[in-house]
Amino acid sequence: MTASSTTHASREQQTEDEFPEDDPDISTVPFVEQRAFGRGLWKNPIQFVSSTPETQPTAASTNGKTMAEKYLAIMFPNGQSQPEPDAYPRCGICGEPVKESDQRIHYLSPAHQAVLPRAPIPSAIDRTRMGLKYMEKHGFDVDARKGLGSSGQGMLFPLVPKEKRDKFGLGIDKKEHVKQKALGGASRADVSQGRLDAGKVRKLAQVEKKKHEKLQTMFYGNDEVEKYLGQLGG
Repeated sequence: MTASSTTHASREQQTEDEFPEDDPDISTVPFVEQRAFGRGLWKNPIQFVSSTPETQPTAASTNGKTMAEKYLAIMFPNGQSQPEPDAYPRCGICGEPVKESDQRIHYLSPAHQAVLPRAPIPSAIDRTRMGLKYMEKHGFDVDARKGLGSSGQGMLFPLVPKEKRDKFGLGIDKKEHVKQKALGGASRADVSQGRLDAGKVRKLAQVEKKKHEKLQTMFYGNDEVEKYLGQLGG
């Protein structure tokens, strides 16, 4: 035996010792001869578990009529009592039993009068108004209780009343009055153009002073000091 064959045999013995053939996790196939990853997976398909069983359990069918008959037999062993006929005939308008001997007495009873259709109350608008006459000329009926418009789809009344909760006269702008009050009773035009008398100048100075004091308190005031001074003053 030559030295080369001895070396080759020793290498094979060393390879067999390092990579035994009976180990399933170790492959001795050369890298170039190995199959691509995923090849052959289709031969062993995965068996998925269905969410519902293939064969549904057959439930015992129950007859609803039979169950109802059993329930009635338990609740009414002697048979279900038949409803007694009305002793008095019922009115076809109000549906109440007519117990009175005279039908006119029943017609005047509150129960019968409550279901009768009511005639609409005439409107309280003055019929001599020129605006109402103009609207009636164009087809508006004040007693029809329909809205404005060709098919009655609009408002029911031309003017919607609104409660007045201030003491301002008619035609006075409330927003402008509030602005003048903030300027001491003067308008912005008078302030910008300098058309102020001595009284308005004094009031405007007081307003500016109060505004300045309010800003000073908001930015530089101390809540604890204000609370302490309030307790002393109280």
